[in-house]
Amino acid sequence: MNEIATIAPHTIYPVSRTDKAPIIRGRLDEPMWNQAARTTRFVSASTGGVAFFDTQAAICWDDEALYVAGWLEEVDVWTTTKERRGLVWEENTFEIFIASDGALYQLSINPAGDVQQLLFIWKDAYTAGGRYDVADLNLAERRPAVVGGDAGPHHRRGQRWLFDEWAMQGLTCASRVSGDLNERHNLDAGWTVEISMPWSGLAHLLDGPSPVAGDRLRIALARNQVIDQMQQQFTTCWSWHTAGDAGLYAPEGYPVVELRS
Repeated sequence: MNEIATIAPHTIYPVSRTDKAPIIRGRLDEPMWNQAARTTRFVSASTGGVAFFDTQAAICWDDEALYVAGWLEEVDVWTTTKERRGLVWEENTFEIFIASDGALYQLSINPAGDVQQLLFIWKDAYTAGGRYDVADLNLAERRPAVVGGDAGPHHRRGQRWLFDEWAMQGLTCASRVSGDLNERHNLDAGWTVEISMPWSGLAHLLDGPSPVAGDRLRIALARNQVIDQMQQQFTTCWSWHTAGDAGLYAPEGYPVVELRS
């Protein structure tokens, strides 16, 4: 097998076009994933320091969807089974952030295949009769929360609407564990994720209905890890790029990916 290229976050990531859509099972055994470039190893999101475990990802596309794969090293694959509270899901997760000028989408998936989704719309981008004034983002009916005021995440641009019950139509996700999920005394190898996001479901984050080769997106990839040691638990975050003090909700720092033919 040819050596797989790795792409650093400060360079433009080439999103390979696939001729055959993957079957979303989390196995990552289809040829497209062996041919696609991978990200460099994730680092501490805040400092850029070395992460405890190896994490890499790859992205492909076709006319129907954007596909993301993740490889997560882990000697003890487990889930906390905790519920999400607002922005916080204290869980071991693989994370995808996709940003446009007016919106930001976050997807989180754990080793059991449980998924959480958040959609943020900048208040200054939400105008009456504008692109976001549509049924699934109706302010009166959906009653979104407001972040960036008393509640974070804060950003110099101002406040955002948070649609925490929004769900992408057509989203397909799968996780696969190499080992025994939640068998805490067994030694595992890690887990993988495979995600299909249809372009139709990403409409709030696209400039047009049908992406073409040469189009670029801002995408951040991350991993939340609950460290469970000596009867103490704390959560750390590793990501493809170093987010620094701005954090992962500052889209101007996201890596740029380009759809290739």
